[in-house]
Amino acid sequence: MKKKKLLIVGLLLLLVLSPRIYWSLKEAKPLDIAIIDKTVPQKDYREHNGLFQVLKSQKIVRPDGEMYDVGRDYYGYDPYEQVATKPFTNRSVDMIYVTDTYGVFSDDLEKKPDGEQSELIYGSMDLLEWNELMASKSQNTTLIAEFNSFASPTSEEVSKIMQHNLGLKWDGWIGRYFPDLASEEVPAWLIRNFSDQSSKKWSYKGDGIAYVHTSGEIVLLTGKDSKGPIHFALTEKGVKKFPSVSSSPYLYWFDVVEPTEGTEVLASYELNLSKAGYSKLEAANIPFEFPAVLYKESDLTYYFAGDYADFNKKPIVTFQGIHHIYKYLAKDVSSFYWLTYFPMMETILKETYERKSGE
Repeated sequence: MKKKKLLIVGLLLLLVLSPRIYWSLKEAKPLDIAIIDKTVPQKDYREHNGLFQVLKSQKIVRPDGEMYDVGRDYYGYDPYEQVATKPFTNRSVDMIYVTDTYGVFSDDLEKKPDGEQSELIYGSMDLLEWNELMASKSQNTTLIAEFNSFASPTSEEVSKIMQHNLGLKWDGWIGRYFPDLASEEVPAWLIRNFSDQSSKKWSYKGDGIAYVHTSGEIVLLTGKDSKGPIHFALTEKGVKKFPSVSSSPYLYWFDVVEPTEGTEVLASYELNLSKAGYSKLEAANIPFEFPAVLYKESDLTYYFAGDYADFNKKPIVTFQGIHHIYKYLAKDVSSFYWLTYFPMMETILKETYERKSGE
């Protein structure tokens, strides 16, 4: 009887530890990845944390064999020293990933930011750095850029060059879904600007979607206009490209872009609108459905029209296959990360590594 109990305990321990053991035995995969994140005001590194969790899980390492360090292996702003890191300079790389260039503002450095627009301390993509990145991109280099890579405070001139290289056009609209329009998540500047434009006091409750244009115009969809969050859905081409990726609700910032010639749409954002919601978007010339993931196969270029790598949780992802468990338990913003972003990056990293290995 005692031996049987010990056997059961041993089997349970093996079951619990096997993913970790498998991960430890798994061969490390070296990839040289240039990660650009200019929006790091705090020490949580949330704008690129989600990417580093995937790298760790897949055992993607630096060319020197060391694991990628979330607080060190990126180009941008150092929240400890509160200075810019050394900028990227031309070198041969396997992947370029631009997570965010919005920058760091004075209000961001406060312990409790009030959400107001403040003075820019550091940020934007300048032409010299973008040219250095593009010069380092070989035929087999994967380029990924996310929401806010080419928007303000990046100049219009540089923005247009970046859009051309990424195979898309942006007409100036960004947006975000808010679970509760009465919560502190809604920026103070958005509330003030909307009230100034509409001459209405902000007294909204419940969920909603706010669209903001570079001109300052704001279009607000309340619960009467839209039911539930924006939905990320793969296209037919996207399903073939990412068979392990699931559709899911997307709950954060996005931009409204369109593909140029030679660029494929692998996923789209879909909205559940009422007649009033359709009328509001139509009046502002905002499309009812627009791309979430764009892919330019000839250049191995991806654009994620959202803040996908922004993930402030620290799950134990070194366990092999642990994300398959998290995706069934995750709620809210975590569901998109585990159901959609994580497996999508798995596929892209695998393809990048296989191209490098086959050279």
